[in-house]
Amino acid sequence: MSLLSDIVELNRLAKLQPDYQLIDYNPVLLPMLTPRGTDSVFFDNIAGFSKVLSGFAEMGPAYMATHKGQVICAFGCIPLWPGVGECWLLTDVSLPDHRRPFHRVTKLILDSFMSELNLIRLQITVHSENVLAHKWAQVLYFKQEGVLKRFGPDGKDFFMLARC
Repeated sequence: MSLLSDIVELNRLAKLQPDYQLIDYNPVLLPMLTPRGTDSVFFDNIAGFSKVLSGFAEMGPAYMATHKGQVICAFGCIPLWPGVGECWLLTDVSLPDHRRPFHRVTKLILDSFMSELNLIRLQITVHSENVLAHKWAQVLYFKQEGVLKRFGPDGKDFFMLARC
């Protein structure tokens, strides 16, 4: 069985405290998430964005992280073609209170995406105004490749970063 399809084993390997849990993505729980900072751009500018996320979840592995039953983030990976995937992530306003477990889980999941999906490239886009996310992506071994001018649904620039 694939680690990405074994949520119990993912939780065990993540060594989460009892109040934290990874669960499979569930669109019914999305309204529990209050988008943080520039993550709200997608909900504010794309009609039916929750349906877009459900489509992402059908295309590749997708999860939610919870703390005491409250959703603190939703994320996943879309395989684009053999060897290449793109991650997506939406965070809750409470995420700064959960930095350590979130970082540990993210490292585990990104490595699992790379190995289990046989990726040679994993890419992300980061809103140009999201300075913390940009720095954090670099800590996770993503390298900036360029600027996507006026790429966002709000007309703002995004950075393209990748792990190769």
